[in-house]
Amino acid sequence: MSEATIDEDAPLTTLSKGPQHDENFDPADEPQDYRFIAALSANGKSTIPKRGEKDFEPHGTKHQESILDASRQAMHDALDYTRSHGPKASVRAWYFGDGVQEPRSQRLGSDIQEGVEAEDEEAVDVLDPSVRGRGLDRDMTVMVESSKGTHFRTMGKTPMGTKSAKLWLLPEEALYLVERGNLDLWWPSRPLQAVRSQTGNYDLEEGTEDGVPLSLQAAYSLFIGEGEGLVSMETYQVYANLKRTGYVVSRAPPAEIPSEETPHPQEPPTSLFSWLFGKIFASEPTTPAPYGPLVQPGLYRSHAKIYNQLSIIPVHKPSPIPSSDRPTSQLEVTFHIWKPIRIPTFAKSSPGEPDFRIAVVSARDTSVPTLEEIAGLLESTPWDPPKKEWAGDIKSYQRLKHGFRNVILAVVDQGIISYLTMSEAAFGEEKLYDRFDRGGGVREGKRGGGGAGRGRGRGRGRGRGGKR
Repeated sequence: MSEATIDEDAPLTTLSKGPQHDENFDPADEPQDYRFIAALSANGKSTIPKRGEKDFEPHGTKHQESILDASRQAMHDALDYTRSHGPKASVRAWYFGDGVQEPRSQRLGSDIQEGVEAEDEEAVDVLDPSVRGRGLDRDMTVMVESSKGTHFRTMGKTPMGTKSAKLWLLPEEALYLVERGNLDLWWPSRPLQAVRSQTGNYDLEEGTEDGVPLSLQAAYSLFIGEGEGLVSMETYQVYANLKRTGYVVSRAPPAEIPSEETPHPQEPPTSLFSWLFGKIFASEPTTPAPYGPLVQPGLYRSHAKIYNQLSIIPVHKPSPIPSSDRPTSQLEVTFHIWKPIRIPTFAKSSPGEPDFRIAVVSARDTSVPTLEEIAGLLESTPWDPPKKEWAGDIKSYQRLKHGFRNVILAVVDQGIISYLTMSEAAFGEEKLYDRFDRGGGVREGKRGGGGAGRGRGRGRGRGRGGKR
């Protein structure tokens, strides 16, 4: 995952001038230099300090120690900076623990009477599970009074079917904005129907008859936990880390369990001519002998025939059709991630296929996943083969790393996040020996040498002054 940032966060610079042309180069592996932040403070210099190459290990010199101290001090100065927000940029939101309410017409369906008043249509019993929103609507507990600002281009959702089009936030979205200072969270003292139509100025200090403002500590106590309308601490830490890095993060919808009655797509039938042509010219499968060498003696004109005899262990071949007996897994995709370059054209109504899928794992509560759990997690993702531009011998590393299905595991250990890529790679599909048959391998020398070789041995005919 390449690191990038959005408008409100300053771009992170690195300490090294890495080989950008290297196909295995990953900018995420580079350490971050915080000395550039000193230029943003009042006491900092107007120019960014010149950075050298990355030091492999400490060598105990004063110069290296002074550079590290300057970077640490710049980071501490940035953390000590007091951030202020103007009243025009403040956005108020209300916390409703019961979540999004649906109109009575969706609950009763065709049985609703035509004479139902508008007030009665919105007076929904939120304790009825049949009325609660489906999918992620059950976790949306924060209603934004007026969604203004760049953050809401990629955050929040307007539920379908509600009378008043208000933006609702998930717990991690609301807590992230409160922590940044872009959202003022309030506890309402009036019902949802009365708060929906209210807009205007408000006083953060004393509170009004509509409700009271909540602190950051209160927001943590309301949103962190297990259950509907809550988010675990590990999940929020991963969400906040990705948002600060600049990615577009959206919670993944609940995984769909495939139905047993749903038939799997079948391959189109082949014609009679194709079947006969394949039978005549198909190569016979080579069965290894019960004893003796794997490669039978003989004359071989290609490396493929030799390596086919050495291949006695079946290899995995990915298939776009998921297996009927998909293994169950406790792991599931938590977030869909889009790169920052997609922000200018990103639309919440049609976001498109995500660039990454992340599953959050707690290192303290979860053991190392088994092969069956990883296979079940990968099969829950859609078919995503390597790109066509990765074809060729040079891009084999990218094809193996991407695989045909891939998920990133975000392992959280007491606030420390490690990202591990799990992919359904097909090593058996990478025929490395085909390079030799195409002339890309080691070339043999010409017979006779053409006088190009230089002898380095001493011949017997070379005289040293002896008698004949």
